Amino acid sequence: MMDEEELAVFITADPLAWRIWLVGYESGLRQGHDDERNGMDDLADLIARRQLTLQECGEHIRAELANTLTMAEVRAARASTRIGGYRGGPVTWDGEGDW
Repeated sequence: MMDEEELAVFITADPLAWRIWLVGYESGLRQGHDDERNGMDDLADLIARRQLTLQECGEHIRAELANTLTMAEVRAARASTRIGGYRGGPVTWDGEGDW
């Protein structure tokens, strides 16, 4: 069995072996470029699909975000409210038509 140095000497010394090796190298290089291009095309397609989904669901996302922020405020208000803790003053839901 040849080691790498012996193989390199053999390939570079023999014109037929050199052409065979070079054709294989070029084929591998071409395949690598094709794989990279296909990967980039797939990535661009994925980004475009995600962008379309975000545009189509934009209103729903904004509504969910507002609902989430409101629920966080409600939780914070509940957490800071203690039974018997009211000491007087205006209560927001006591106004006319505020229901």
